[in-house]
Amino acid sequence: MSFSDEVKNEIARKEDLGKCCQLAELAALIKLNGSLAIINHKLGLSLVSQNASVARRVYKLLKEQFNFFTEIIVRKKMYLDKKNYYIIKVPPQKGVKELLTKSGLMGEGYQISYSIKNQFVSNNCCSKAYLRGLFLAAGSVSHPESEYHLEITVNHEDYAEELIKLFGKFEIEIKSRNKQDNYLLYLKKADDIVKLLNIIGAHSALLQFENTRVYKEIRNNVNRIVNCETANLNKTINAAQQQLSDIKLLEEVKGLDKLSPSLREVAELRKNNPYATLKELGELLNPPLSKSGINNRFRRIKKLADKLKK
Repeated sequence: MSFSDEVKNEIARKEDLGKCCQLAELAALIKLNGSLAIINHKLGLSLVSQNASVARRVYKLLKEQFNFFTEIIVRKKMYLDKKNYYIIKVPPQKGVKELLTKSGLMGEGYQISYSIKNQFVSNNCCSKAYLRGLFLAAGSVSHPESEYHLEITVNHEDYAEELIKLFGKFEIEIKSRNKQDNYLLYLKKADDIVKLLNIIGAHSALLQFENTRVYKEIRNNVNRIVNCETANLNKTINAAQQQLSDIKLLEEVKGLDKLSPSLREVAELRKNNPYATLKELGELLNPPLSKSGINNRFRRIKKLADKLKK
């Protein structure tokens, strides 16, 4: 099961919604998943979802709000589709127009509205319910182990702009871009995704998201530290090899006894401790010498070796 389905399954089970919030959630679901049918001059309605929990949620909301005669039809997956389709059908009957009018989807003259009803924007609880319906209808979120990405696809530019403002009400800066004939709203920041999961009531998914994020950040920090340590170790080894090469050249051509006592001392120390750091070499001297002091002596040895090479 995908992380998106886990989130939808959780919020689809949410109970104790007020009538206004049920209507707000239903409005978003119908707007994005619904289609109208006119049969014998009467309005019918159908909604399609690939998630069984969402289909049951729609069925329940329609029954509780309007007591419609409703049926669910399952279409088996075909070809490359991996999921079944669930069609929630509301045959023409009394109350369908009232539903569309109350949810702000249709005006009195049967004209379709692409705006969000003011009640759903102004009331805080209804705004949260509307965003919940929006995610149930057209949302998806990646598992945080792979990437931080949440997206919602809508098919009208004006509607997308209204949704951006609605997200802004909760201080969530959602981005948008064109995707073929649709508009893609998306979040890439983990904090924004967490905030939205909290708003729509996906608290278990939120905890899972946060746990994964913390583990991921710790693992990345450990990897950075290990990479840094490895790089420093390689740098130390390469520097030591160069120092040993310079010492060997001086020893073969001139002899280490021709060096000053201080240089001969560190040269012998390096030969006996080929993998020690400069700090460790300094601590082996009596009296101890600082890292910069040891480094200065090796620079002098390198200068002598370079003269011999020339």
